[in-house]
Amino acid sequence: MQVHWIKPNPHGTSVGLAEVSGENDKDLDYLRPDLAHLNPKKRMEFLASRLLTQRLCEAQQIPYHGIEKDEYGKPHLIQSNYQLSISHSYPMVACAIHPTAPCGIDIESVRPQLTNIKHKFLNPIELRRCDTNLHQLCIHWSAKEVLYKIHGRKRLTFAKQLVIDEIRGDQIHARILLDDAEKKHLLKYEKVSEYYLVYNV
Repeated sequence: MQVHWIKPNPHGTSVGLAEVSGENDKDLDYLRPDLAHLNPKKRMEFLASRLLTQRLCEAQQIPYHGIEKDEYGKPHLIQSNYQLSISHSYPMVACAIHPTAPCGIDIESVRPQLTNIKHKFLNPIELRRCDTNLHQLCIHWSAKEVLYKIHGRKRLTFAKQLVIDEIRGDQIHARILLDDAEKKHLLKYEKVSEYYLVYNV
């Protein structure tokens, strides 16, 4: 596994980005031989996300005792109040931690399939903004994935309850619309080769 960078932030979201070197990455395979039955790509993604999270915790001087998932599938650091989010799009893996607030991170490749499903995750204003621009579609999709992870629960409608209000520079102004509340969030995106990485700041 190649760690591209780790950006520790003691007061906000700390982010790490890594790349699996192959389906038989020797740096990773020794960690969990019990996962040998899994699809090779899925196994490498799983192992890389754990190792990258550990490296990010070390950079923040946070004890790392592993990761567990809650009833909604959201990952949590064991024996820690730090919030955690993980994303992978083979061979890229990303993770984010925040000392107090829920965090979200997503990495996506720019792919034509997004044009076929854009009506499912964009509202009319967002559809006009993106049109057929694959890069804009990827940023919007990834930003909504981040919002979904921040919320940490199921049953959110991407097109109606996750709103991208504005993209200004590398910042994304967004909202989560719930039955009884509206929550604003500031996200940031970065272009990494043919991928877009989005996370809350």
